Amino acid sequence: MKQSLITAATITCAVLAFSSCKKDEENGPSVKPYTVPATYTFSNASYAKSTQRVKMAVEIDGYLKLANTGSAIVPLDQTKLNNMFSNTGNPFADASLNASGINITQLTADASLYKSYADSVLLYNVNVPAVQGTGGLVPRSANKIIVGPKGLEYGQAFIKGTMGAMLFKEAVAALTSVKSIAASDTLSAQAKWDEAFGYLAVPTNYDTTVAYPSSDVNRPLLWGGYLAERGKGIQAGGTIFQAFLKGRAAIGGYDVAVRDAQVDIILAKWEQLAAAAALNYVTSPIASSSIGNYGTQLHGLSEGFGFILSLKYRPSGSVLSEANYQTLRTIMHKDFYTLLNEPGFTDLITAQNILKTAYGL
Repeated sequence: MKQSLITAATITCAVLAFSSCKKDEENGPSVKPYTVPATYTFSNASYAKSTQRVKMAVEIDGYLKLANTGSAIVPLDQTKLNNMFSNTGNPFADASLNASGINITQLTADASLYKSYADSVLLYNVNVPAVQGTGGLVPRSANKIIVGPKGLEYGQAFIKGTMGAMLFKEAVAALTSVKSIAASDTLSAQAKWDEAFGYLAVPTNYDTTVAYPSSDVNRPLLWGGYLAERGKGIQAGGTIFQAFLKGRAAIGGYDVAVRDAQVDIILAKWEQLAAAAALNYVTSPIASSSIGNYGTQLHGLSEGFGFILSLKYRPSGSVLSEANYQTLRTIMHKDFYTLLNEPGFTDLITAQNILKTAYGL
């Protein structure tokens, strides 16, 4: 069932108060009255490390994308890229990231794989036209993309894969762990909840009706940006943000039933968001307007590749079976040129059907 988009304004008009005199014998204290605010401005909210890791990934992505600019080769520095991954030598434009004492590899699953995708941008950033079997440059509008021998755009594989292998994975772990925390241990639950909210990377007053400009320093980033870009059709933005507000408030009220229900809502909708993005990117490359335009097609498939990899880190109880996930993974690891030239696009249609059926898309 579709839910209405929830804006900050409508939340303000519908602030909810919850109270109960029932004793939760398993988790301890009785539920007490609490209020769900319109914004994520809880007095002790803290998620700086999550936010810093998001920003590090954004800066690395931005650096890699310099190579896509124009038609001429834009050289990149391997040492700088290495330093951005290890956070050594003050590599970031944001000085607070350099001083943070963290880096993105610490919490990224398969970190060496995603580093290799980033390194491959530099490796294939050469003045060679890409064709099947040979990596190099593919024109895309007035710019270009850098792909490998099988057509994978390495920059997209890095950033979309990292969104799953670090941000989504850590959010799933943090929220899942909240369910095992006693109602009385509010500080531990709040800390985990805030950590997960930071990985979503939206403003504290997130509003689904606002088109955030790129100049806005508080704009949604990465997953937060995809709430609007690929999540509108499933009402992802309003649903997830409201659940984060409601669950955080419920923790302070010892209301584990509501808290845990919001965990389930967030995880299911976030996973569906990844699936919706993946579906778009295994569909748009074979639209009639895209066929024959390898810059558009390979770029789209590379984004789909990353979002499907994200589903590896889906929560337990996922609607996607392991067998279907492995089918998706096998398809997206095939040669992209082969996928795009397959009669009837059989493999990509199979991927579409799996995603549609599992996630109700």
